[in-house]
Amino acid sequence: MTLFQKRLLILFSVALNIGFVIMAIAMIINYPTSHRERPWRELVEIVQRLDLPESKEKTVLETMTRFRETMDNYDRDLKTARDDIIRLLAGSGPADLAELHRLFEAAQAKESQKSNIFETHVVDLRQQLGDEKGSKFFSLLLANFENHSDKHDR
Repeated sequence: MTLFQKRLLILFSVALNIGFVIMAIAMIINYPTSHRERPWRELVEIVQRLDLPESKEKTVLETMTRFRETMDNYDRDLKTARDDIIRLLAGSGPADLAELHRLFEAAQAKESQKSNIFETHVVDLRQQLGDEKGSKFFSLLLANFENHSDKHDR
């Protein structure tokens, strides 16, 4: 390999590394928060746009935080229930259909509980906010969903 070829390879290597650094910086600028944190920040911004008294805003955000933690627990439980189904199906030999049925029912019960908790939460949140602010909150939330939906459809 000639000296010219070595220098050319080093130049390409440096250029490639510079490209990686530029892409990393662009990703940090465009996506400064985690995938999980972005929706939470958007919800907080929507609550702040309601111009609630500070104590009411704090109460609403605490309610939303508790709901988020509760849903995280249900998501973990639901994942575990579904993993149990997959583990049973991955076993060798014939699957125990009674056990499989029981595991499916357990997963469906978790899903149903999660749905009930969601329903209770949104009704409670609407009551906390009142008719005017509640309507505005859910309208802003709907607009936010539609905005994200439009971005993903492109």
